[in-house]
Amino acid sequence: MKKSFLFFVIIFSFVLADNVSAQGRVPSIPRRNQSSTTTTTHEVAWGTPYDWLSTRYATYNDIRNYDKGQIRVLKNSIYARHGRKFKDRQLKAYFESQSWYKGRYNEVPAKYFNKYENANIAFLKKYE
Repeated sequence: MKKSFLFFVIIFSFVLADNVSAQGRVPSIPRRNQSSTTTTTHEVAWGTPYDWLSTRYATYNDIRNYDKGQIRVLKNSIYARHGRKFKDRQLKAYFESQSWYKGRYNEVPAKYFNKYENANIAFLKKYE
C-alpha cells in the first residue's frame, strides 16, 4: 500500500511539473461540490487582411493612397473582427462576404479593443 501511494505521488509530481513548465503556471485542480460558472470568451477573427490594425499603430503612409470609402472599411474592420453586426447596408454586405466574419454583437464593448485598435479607430476617423 505504501509503495503504490509513493509511486502515485512521484508520478503526480512529474505530471504537475510538466504542466507547470509547459503552461508557465500551476493548473487548477477541480474541487468536488464546487459550483461552476461558465464564462464566455470574446473571440477575435485572425487571419484577415486587417490583422495588422490590432498589432501596430496605423500611420499616414499606410492610408495615403486610400479613398474615404477604403478608410471607412479599414476602421470598421476592427469592429468586424470583434463580431459587430452592421446596420449600414454597404458595410453589412461587404463584411458578410468575408469568410472570416461572424456578426455576433450589435455593439462591441470598448473593453474588448486593445491599445492599437483604440488608437487606430481614432486615427482612421480623422481621415474617413
